[in-house]
Amino acid sequence: MGLQLKTFNSLKVGFSFSFMIGALAAIPNAVQAESQSLVLDRVLVTSDVDKLTTKDVSPSSMITAEELKGINFTNVEDAIANEPNLVLRKRYIGDPNGTLGIRSANMFQTTRSMVFADGLPLHYHLQTQYSGAPRWSIVAPNEVESVEVLYGPFSAEYSGNAMGGVVNIKTKVPTERKFTVEGGLFAQQYDRLDREDTLMGNRFFASYEDKIGDLAIFTSYNHLQNEGQPQTIYSLDSDSVPTGAVGGESGKSAYGEDVLNYGDSGVVDTTTDLFKIKTHYQGTDSEGDNYELRGSIAYEVRQNDTTDATSYLLNADGSTYYNSNFKHREQERESLLVGAGFTKELGADLFGILKGDWSAQGDVSKFAILKDERIGSDLSPSDPSYDGSGDIQEYKGTGWVTFDAKVGSQNVFGRDNMSLIAGVHLDHYQMQINKGDYDYEQGIELSNDPASGGDTKNSAIFMQYGWAFAENFETQLGLRYENWQAYNGFKGTDTSGEKESHDNRQESGFSPKFSIAWNFAQDWTTRYSLAKAIRFPIVEELYENQDNDDVQTIANADLSPEVGIHHNLSFIKNIDRGEIRVNVFYEEVQDTIFKQTATLTDVTGTQQQLNEFLNVDQVDTKGIEFSYNQQAFLLSDLDVRYNISYTDVVIAKNAGASDTEGNQFPRIPQWQNNLMLVHHTLHNLNLSTNIRYISDSYNSLDNSDEEDNVFGAIDAYTLIGAKANWQVNEQARLALGIDNITNEEVYVYHPYPSRTLYLEGGYQF
Repeated sequence: MGLQLKTFNSLKVGFSFSFMIGALAAIPNAVQAESQSLVLDRVLVTSDVDKLTTKDVSPSSMITAEELKGINFTNVEDAIANEPNLVLRKRYIGDPNGTLGIRSANMFQTTRSMVFADGLPLHYHLQTQYSGAPRWSIVAPNEVESVEVLYGPFSAEYSGNAMGGVVNIKTKVPTERKFTVEGGLFAQQYDRLDREDTLMGNRFFASYEDKIGDLAIFTSYNHLQNEGQPQTIYSLDSDSVPTGAVGGESGKSAYGEDVLNYGDSGVVDTTTDLFKIKTHYQGTDSEGDNYELRGSIAYEVRQNDTTDATSYLLNADGSTYYNSNFKHREQERESLLVGAGFTKELGADLFGILKGDWSAQGDVSKFAILKDERIGSDLSPSDPSYDGSGDIQEYKGTGWVTFDAKVGSQNVFGRDNMSLIAGVHLDHYQMQINKGDYDYEQGIELSNDPASGGDTKNSAIFMQYGWAFAENFETQLGLRYENWQAYNGFKGTDTSGEKESHDNRQESGFSPKFSIAWNFAQDWTTRYSLAKAIRFPIVEELYENQDNDDVQTIANADLSPEVGIHHNLSFIKNIDRGEIRVNVFYEEVQDTIFKQTATLTDVTGTQQQLNEFLNVDQVDTKGIEFSYNQQAFLLSDLDVRYNISYTDVVIAKNAGASDTEGNQFPRIPQWQNNLMLVHHTLHNLNLSTNIRYISDSYNSLDNSDEEDNVFGAIDAYTLIGAKANWQVNEQARLALGIDNITNEEVYVYHPYPSRTLYLEGGYQF
């Protein structure tokens, strides 16, 4: 009852802000019909790639680069933060663990969403939870032309990893010679516990692009440096506070227990450098058929350091209280993504048999972690007990290779009312984690041994057939077959130094798809889609066993794959310069894989988190989404993007913990409410605001974490941002922005940023 009441009250706040700002922004120009001439319809440059799409069967939402000027766009994942029924957990600017949740896939079920940039995978299906965040920083915000979200696994083209949805990022293709330079500064005033800091950051982007005949070339460099607020607040229960100790701050845990907050993990200093080159060649062969070739290389260097963990508690003798929480942590990561692809018109028939205007497409990618070292001290160097000891964790031979190929025609058998797309998919994911001792004082690695790892492979074929069988009716039938293998799994070494191996596994399955659409009135379409999806376990869930000082993870090599049945009923109304969409959906997923967590505390107050991957027998989801997007709202200079969604995700059966049956599944808000307004005040000045409301949710299966506004809670929040964009001339642009205007204190387990200011400028020549 408490959660429902908080949700209702917060929802009222979100609606009130939405209505108030929308009304105020619309009044000044509601009758200026002549302003229509200043608003351009959405225009996207397309190629033959779009002939080979299966996305029509899925509910979708798209936002363009022009619309993205209305938000503070510092990382590419910001592009989708306001899209319907989607949670982006971005803890600070430059967060490497920016996880994504869509519909019934919560923000830590990262294996239930897929992210692509120009057909190349950015999703990180080696790990899950916070470690499984997509590699967003492989794409710079300046590259983006549009971002589309597809909801659910209704296309046969995508694996069961699309149970939540798919994010397709489309980047710009150069059309002329152009140099671009852009810079930005951002700052937040942080004041929590006993820490008061002004945290600063900056971004720099430079690119050269050119079109030389049929060849387009794009080269770029993107630099980001930021100080993120402390991500962990340390606390002791009343029985663990040292006798006579003073300081700290009384508070509550997420479970309502009285605690003393005595320290934080320190400011997170993150730096990212991205070097990139892309090529795009469009040509015509000797028979007059068009083709295009694509290539991309991205090299990223990232440094994340947290080296000022601070205790605010004094012992009875006046000395600072320390424990192993106050260790220093440093991470250095180098990644390389290489991709290539082609699209080719094949002619009027395929192999001389199937008539139709056929096209083919192929994409191959390789992602490699060249270096990923995470080192830490066992204690704070300021601790009198500090002896310089530490630990190191490294990723070795970690990455993936993918291959996709498909052929298709929009008039198969020579009939304009039939389409067919068929293809194959291959991927190989591998991961190995090494751990050892480290002399933190001297910066010397003392040992480094394999701790856990393994491989997975997936081979798939799919086909999707479309038929407009009657006037205003169209249906699509799809089928996907997947063969999955898991092998080379191991956990540490035994007494003889040999790896403790797991048995190899192989499973396969069919995933049928069905969709039918009806244009039942002018500008009105309804579509019902039904799909089965199989989501196979990934390397971390099967094999990654870790025993750190503060986290112990137990993998499960016997996990069953997730199997879902997904329904969606859509209604779409095209309106002048926009559209209205409604989606009603229902899902049943068997054997949901979930990392279940318990926290253990020793006599010194040091906590260790115990995680174990287990199957939850059945999780049911029902929900509804409404979105309204329109340019020139009420014939004014106002553009509106608004959406609201309700999602109810319930644990229907869980034999391993039957007391959780009927509970809400963790980290999935029931209500979301997003509003974006862009007011074209003058020809070269745009004022915008965005409001994002999310209701609270739980972090545990037993739903016992009901406390708000404390570390470890999953809060409801209403975040308001604003931005002013000034196009000084054809070459120069300036912008001033602010996020979290009301300075709301928000915890999504970790604290979110306080009020943040942005200043940016760019120049093209």
